Amino acid sequence: MASFPSFERKDRVLWRIDFLGPSTYVIVQSDEKPDFHHIIDQFGWPASNQTWDTIQYDAFLNGIMNGQVWRFRLLANPTHSVSDKFQYESRGKVQAHVTVDQQKNWLIHRSQKLGFSIEDVSQDIKEPALEIRQSETKRFLRGNEHVTFNAVTFEGLLRVENAELLVSSMKKGIGRAKGYGCGLLTVTRL
Repeated sequence: MASFPSFERKDRVLWRIDFLGPSTYVIVQSDEKPDFHHIIDQFGWPASNQTWDTIQYDAFLNGIMNGQVWRFRLLANPTHSVSDKFQYESRGKVQAHVTVDQQKNWLIHRSQKLGFSIEDVSQDIKEPALEIRQSETKRFLRGNEHVTFNAVTFEGLLRVENAELLVSSMKKGIGRAKGYGCGLLTVTRL
C-alpha cells in the first residue's frame, strides 16, 4: 500500500502474484496510479533497469459486452458458511472448500451473480472449461493473529452474461481474502 501516496481505506486495491515461466509478475488494479520504485529497490535489481507498466483500465472495461467469450484467471479464496443448528441468528463459521469439485462448483454457482457463466469445453463436450491451476493453504502471522486461508488459481473460459455486473465484479473483487492477494479477476481475448 506504500505504492499509493494518498491511499484511503475506502479505496479498493486488488493484487495478485502470477508466476509465468521463469518470471514473476505482481498485477495491481487500483483507481490511483501506483509508484513501485521502492519495490524494485527492495526486492528487485535496480541496476538491471527493471521497470513496471501501468495502463488505463476504463477503456478496456467499457469494451466488455454481453455475449463475449474471454479467457480468464482468478486467484480466489472459495469458502462457505456452516451454521450451528443452535445459532439461527448468526451467519455461521466460515470454512474453506477443499476439494477440486467443491472449488469449481463454488465459482460456477456464483458466476451468474458476478455477471458471467463458465463456457463448456466445446459444443460436443458439455463440461465446464474451468481448470484449477494451483491450490495452496496460506498460513502466516499478522500481528499476534494466525491467518489461514486457501488460495485457488482458476483458469478457464467465461461468457459475459451481464457486462455491467461483470465489470463491477472485476472492480470490487471476488470472494474473501482480497487484502491477501485474492479476488482479482483478469480476462484476455481468446
